[in-house]
Amino acid sequence: MKIPKVLIFTSSYLPTIGGLQYELKWFLDNLDTYLDGPNDIEVHFAYPDESSASYSRFNNIPTYDLRLSGYSRVSVIKMILRFGRLLRRIKPDIVHCHRLLPDARWILIASRVYRVQTKIVVTSHGEDIVWLPEFSYGVRQHEKPRMRATQMTGRLSAHIVPSQAMVEYAADTGSDQSIIHVIPNGIPVDNENDFEVDGGSHSRISQDLEVDSSRSDGINILSLSSARNIKNLDALVEAFSLARHGLDNSKLLLACVGDESDRIVKLVRRKQLNDDVVFIGEVSGPVKHSYFRVSDVYCLVSHYESFPLSLLEAMKFESAVIASRVGGVPEFVKDGVNGLLVSPDDVTEIASSLVRLYKDASLRQKLTRNGLRTARRYSISNIIDHHISIYKKIADSNSSVH
Repeated sequence: MKIPKVLIFTSSYLPTIGGLQYELKWFLDNLDTYLDGPNDIEVHFAYPDESSASYSRFNNIPTYDLRLSGYSRVSVIKMILRFGRLLRRIKPDIVHCHRLLPDARWILIASRVYRVQTKIVVTSHGEDIVWLPEFSYGVRQHEKPRMRATQMTGRLSAHIVPSQAMVEYAADTGSDQSIIHVIPNGIPVDNENDFEVDGGSHSRISQDLEVDSSRSDGINILSLSSARNIKNLDALVEAFSLARHGLDNSKLLLACVGDESDRIVKLVRRKQLNDDVVFIGEVSGPVKHSYFRVSDVYCLVSHYESFPLSLLEAMKFESAVIASRVGGVPEFVKDGVNGLLVSPDDVTEIASSLVRLYKDASLRQKLTRNGLRTARRYSISNIIDHHISIYKKIADSNSSVH
């Protein structure tokens, strides 16, 4: 069997915080450890710019700075030319990127300009193929990206999605069923590498979390969602307000970052929840871990999620989860077993679930116990094994993976 040479490329990486960026960093760190063993695969990594350099240091994976300085036409053209020269130098069997647009399209252009034959693998995490016009969500809501996405899918050797719920979107984009593979997202568990544990320069460290984890007359309810409409924080705040008198002195801890955060802040004031809602801002590293540890319940009531990492992290840190029964969520959150599922449009149902978990400590314990088992099933090492298997099949084939 041929030893595949794989070049992993991303135009969006840490320190930008998001599911794609976290998943890729955990993947690379633990793949680097895997490569300490017998070399049955060769991996290279191209990152976007200098700000990502400190997150791109590995022992067994050579890395390359593409110096993408913004998305202006000139900057993108220069980056594509650098990427083309890199392709000519490395001659990878496979280039694996984590967005259909613009990443895979840039790969295709560079390979054509520099006449390098390589197979393209794309992992779609959500917004690049999911299209929900009622929430203005997805790049395909515009005609030109829709056309480009359809053009690209015909040139892929594999199109990876994290949940069965996304298969229909991959097919709608134009990917043949024979190249679509479901590989769920994963997180580091047990002794796997987690860059956030040591912190260092990657995250700020807070000595005072401003929440009391020892109260007997309330619980800490955490949500790390942004304020985008798709994340549905309005409904969570409305539900918390509705349930407030049944929650005693419980606190709602919100990251609530992004351009639309003012809307949520104003809603909290209007509902007179200033003393009960804590805006913690964007958190990462040991600070994020600490918030998970002091939280009894984690809420994610989005209108859509492909396969949210934050739910797995909450399970790992033994928070009971309340989540929307949308997208890929029901594929790993089972109602009443390892979490509670709610309708994102039903504020009353969300509110009653909050009160139910506050009043029923034994249910919280059951959900957290089973949630921990669930998190361990989605270890990042298992996810790496699935990817390597696909890489090897593609490298040994003359066309797509079937």
